[in-house]
Amino acid sequence: MKHQCVYILFIILSSLYSQNRELLKIHHESISIADFIQTYDKNRLDNDTLSFEKSLEEYLNLYVNFKLKVTEAKSLGLDTVPAFIRELESYRKQLVKPYLTDTQVSDQLLYEAYERLQTEVSVSHILIQSDDQDTSKAYSQILDIRKKIMSGADFKDLARKFSNDPSVQDNDGDLGYFTALYMVYPFETAAYNTVVGGISQPIKTRFGYHILKVNDKRPSRGEVKVAHIMVKSSNKNDSLSLVSSKIRIDEIYDSLLFESGTNFSQLAKKYSDDKKSGSNGGALDWFGVNKMVKSFEDISFSLDSIGSFSKPFKTDFGWHIVQLLDKKKLPPLKDLESSLKKKIERDSRSQKTRDVVISRLKNEWGFSENIAAQNMFYQLINKDFFEGADISSQIKGNGLVMFLFNKHYNNADRYVYQRDFADYLMTYRARFPKKTDYRSTIDQFYKTFQEQKILELESNNLEHKYDDFRLLIDEYHDGILLFNLSEDVIWNKAIQDTIGLQSFYQNNRQNYVLERQVKASIYSSKDERVNKKVYNRINWGFSDQDILSNVNKTSSLNLSINSGLFEYGENNVLDDFVFSLDWKSLEKGDVINCDSINKVIVIEELFENSIRSLDDIKGLVISDYQSFLETEWLKDLKSKYNVSVNQELFSLVKQQKIDYDSVDRDFLLAPNCDSFSACFHQAGKILGYSKDVFFGWNGRVYTTEK
Repeated sequence: MKHQCVYILFIILSSLYSQNRELLKIHHESISIADFIQTYDKNRLDNDTLSFEKSLEEYLNLYVNFKLKVTEAKSLGLDTVPAFIRELESYRKQLVKPYLTDTQVSDQLLYEAYERLQTEVSVSHILIQSDDQDTSKAYSQILDIRKKIMSGADFKDLARKFSNDPSVQDNDGDLGYFTALYMVYPFETAAYNTVVGGISQPIKTRFGYHILKVNDKRPSRGEVKVAHIMVKSSNKNDSLSLVSSKIRIDEIYDSLLFESGTNFSQLAKKYSDDKKSGSNGGALDWFGVNKMVKSFEDISFSLDSIGSFSKPFKTDFGWHIVQLLDKKKLPPLKDLESSLKKKIERDSRSQKTRDVVISRLKNEWGFSENIAAQNMFYQLINKDFFEGADISSQIKGNGLVMFLFNKHYNNADRYVYQRDFADYLMTYRARFPKKTDYRSTIDQFYKTFQEQKILELESNNLEHKYDDFRLLIDEYHDGILLFNLSEDVIWNKAIQDTIGLQSFYQNNRQNYVLERQVKASIYSSKDERVNKKVYNRINWGFSDQDILSNVNKTSSLNLSINSGLFEYGENNVLDDFVFSLDWKSLEKGDVINCDSINKVIVIEELFENSIRSLDDIKGLVISDYQSFLETEWLKDLKSKYNVSVNQELFSLVKQQKIDYDSVDRDFLLAPNCDSFSACFHQAGKILGYSKDVFFGWNGRVYTTEK
């Protein structure tokens, strides 16, 4: 009896708590006070001058109206339309990204990349390509080469002898200067972390094993913009062609030096064999380190003053003359931040962020791996599979659980089976390399598969984990619905419903009154004498042309005439000398001498207050009609759907007497156990006892079968 009373009391208290947290109910949807306030805080304008209480009341009214429209959209099934679902999913994919990254690591990578961009590194390297099936041989070889270098052997000699980089025969392994985001991340890191003159430890990239020698480091030269004139050599081995090209470039250079008025851009358009840049006066896009051949780059950066040009020089493309158009240093981080983040996302270093996120999520979701099931699966993989054989027939049902998430109790998402991984492999089998180490290839795909499942699980549960994400998705969901519905009910209807628009205009004609207008000419004179002459000539019947011809003989500034149709407020002179008068006292043809300001007004037409025609103000009427339709629509919605507000709770919120952030969440009720026995019983209690129900403990997977 005692326990029964306690239970009943618990139910009552829980009910009261729930009710107290429900601020608003519209139809069947309940809105908590926490959600309402969070939405209010997000949407309140900084320049809102209303008091908190008044602002809250105003927002509640707007919020209710908004939710009523959304409720109507749902009742019409607009949230089930495929186009809506696709659009919302597209937005969700973008909104998910920040939640699947580690901000701290991302920021570290951003700052690291920017810091490295400030320095250019000159590096030579030796590459030993590795066999996927046996990397130890390549590693031993690169270690042996390094020992020889450290013992005094010449780096260039060893590079020419052993390096698998095809360019070594031309450059002795010298890669020149580069900066961040130019090489693969491990190579870049080794270059920046090795001192000038130093030899790096062996590093592995997708190309194989490398050792690096850092030749030099220098401050970033920034970027340069140049124009060039190029004369091609038609045949490298043809001495006559080479001489002819040299003569041509020298003649162009002499023109620049000695012929006055010679323009670099014009010569480039006329003579440059680089037709793409030549049509633009020889101008090239901005470039920095290692974007051009070395000699072209060095000479471009060596030019000091804007407009200066180089002597002719030769590259593999022909003879060049370069003119400096502009130079710029490395911009501040804030100017590069957006573009750098995009580059980092596409770069191999982004895996660093991914690894941190995956590790965190594994812990949060209670990831447990069934190594035995993994090894059994690997036994199914052989040469036949890589040549097209199907392994599905060798897996009974779904197979064994390969890994699971202890802290997720939806069995449909909790377990990942051997068949899931088999299907995944079959999908990507076309990407397998022809010659491969089966184990290492499957290991890599299994790692990617795990990551995909973990990120998928996290993505699917973001609404449960993060209130701000849930509210953000709701905002997009409701916003799209409201737009689609409003377009049909209000906007398009106001434009297409010509009969309704005409009726609305007729019923509201008093709102579209055209204020008094006057068609007049204003004669503005230079001084009192000119004004008097103009006034007399107007009364004598002289035309404007005759008046201007006579008065402006000595100066065109003596008199100016401004004619037009004017409303009150458009012209100060008319406001003071016409609109201020009794309208009935004025007539067409009246001449008003404003001698105090040296102006004369001639009234050509007077227009009393009148109703504007629909054609003249159709845009304004449509806008008003849309507002009318929305008001009437809201009246219908308020009568159609029940709206209830917890006024007692709302009053406490307005008085700031409630902590609306203290909301209990029951997400991820994970077993918390210190021993196998305790974990077994807790998992069984929650999940049930069966050979088909699994839990993880101490890095292994078990069933709850007794």
